[in-house]
Amino acid sequence: MNNHIKFNLSKYGRILLCIAVLVSFGFIRIPLESSTENELEKYGFRDWVPDISAREQLTQAGFLGAIGGFRSLVASIYDLRAHEAFRDKDWASVERFRKITTSLQPRFSKHWDLAAWDMAWNAYAYYRSRLEFSEDDLEKWQIEKMIMPNYVEKGLNFAKEGAKWTPESYLLPMVVGDIYSQKYNNPKLAADWYFKSSQAEDAPTYIFRAYATHLAKCKGMEEEAYGVVSNLYNDGKIRTLTIRRDMERLEDFMINKLVQTNSVDQLTAMIEKTPSNYLLNAALAEHYLKSDDGTELAIEAYRVLLKNPKAPQFYRRKFGFLVALNPETQLSAYQLLKKMYTSIPQIFREKDLIELSNIETSLNVPLNEKVIKGSGLIND
Repeated sequence: MNNHIKFNLSKYGRILLCIAVLVSFGFIRIPLESSTENELEKYGFRDWVPDISAREQLTQAGFLGAIGGFRSLVASIYDLRAHEAFRDKDWASVERFRKITTSLQPRFSKHWDLAAWDMAWNAYAYYRSRLEFSEDDLEKWQIEKMIMPNYVEKGLNFAKEGAKWTPESYLLPMVVGDIYSQKYNNPKLAADWYFKSSQAEDAPTYIFRAYATHLAKCKGMEEEAYGVVSNLYNDGKIRTLTIRRDMERLEDFMINKLVQTNSVDQLTAMIEKTPSNYLLNAALAEHYLKSDDGTELAIEAYRVLLKNPKAPQFYRRKFGFLVALNPETQLSAYQLLKKMYTSIPQIFREKDLIELSNIETSLNVPLNEKVIKGSGLIND
């Protein structure tokens, strides 16, 4: 009996001694780190207090370790536990452990990124797979209408909270933009967050392109989007297929607006005042094409337009197809279009390739000389 009591006393004594050493070490570190305290405050590493949810979920030893100066170590332990829970597809535990790691190191953006990814993508994909194989209508309804949207929202909340804690980094605003784009199909909110992300000093250039792409999808914001997209296009450093397509679509919008609000005479007068604005020539050409005998006048308008070095290459493609309407000039137009397709296929859309194939058929172009051989169509 006495030996058992002594054993328990020694056991609890060792535990108390370990806790005392742990806490004491944390207090001893404070004066030793006084020289770097201002730097730590600057970067937000002294503004942390574990919130209630974190204190409830941390073990006593882990909590004492966190406040005693072992936040990074404890956070790493729970990060590993989150990975283990992920392998087990225990999403409730994944969420709980991610909450702990983000609470312990709120200035470490990667913890927030992983948390958002686990919720909005990994858990979402897991339940989407279950939805596809489920034969229970009630379960399918619950997964589709409740569980999957709930995990997307959890991921969004992690990303937004992380963005608040790491305002100097592009990462979390980009993740919020990704979620609004890919999960909510909301280009306006996606564009807002991509723009916010693009303003960070460490932001890669592709984020601003993502902002431009999503802004271009927003109805009622075409003119604003055109200003952004045209700057990217005219910069010329990286003309992705998406930027090219957005540029043409937005210029079509601007041209249609000019056609609707101006007559031929008004457009002609505007061209005389600002001959460098090639959109005016394109609008004049569209006006001519609306009349029965205006094709030649439209072609002449395009000839003037193509002399402008700022005019995008897709106008040359439009010009080629206009010239091809005349049987007498169809062959020369086809040769021009073929040359363009060989050198810059990016400016051709699927409907252009279909039209080009029709021209080849009309001209009886041999199969081995055809540009379009029934495959390789580019999708819009």
